[in-house]
Amino acid sequence: MKPFVLPLLILLLAGCKNHLEPASYSPDYQRLVGADGRVELLPVECLKPPAEDVFETDEDYVPLLAPGCANNLTLLQMVEQRGDLFQGRATGPTMAAPVGRAAQVYIDGYDREELRRRKDEQESRADKQEKQ
Repeated sequence: MKPFVLPLLILLLAGCKNHLEPASYSPDYQRLVGADGRVELLPVECLKPPAEDVFETDEDYVPLLAPGCANNLTLLQMVEQRGDLFQGRATGPTMAAPVGRAAQVYIDGYDREELRRRKDEQESRADKQEKQ
């Protein structure tokens, strides 16, 4: 290998971008009234013009959604109540028992079969004690 190839390779790699900038887009939604009078929600990001891409011919042109539009549309389809997108609801009590059991399984290193076997044994012991 020639002595100038390695420094040249290092210079080329040093110019590469090694991280992406964080995505920053609006989480807001806008209410739109349709022709039939129904109120629809649309992410504000979807109202922006599509991203510009350069293609060699017009036949290959496919407009891209603005960043965040697809994410917000997906979120819009997943929520139980659309009002939650404007203001969230108070959360209920946590389910501590399942979390505690899962933590205990992780700490003790039990697998599912062993847990199932132990549960069956405990239930059979309880049944025997009830019969006596």
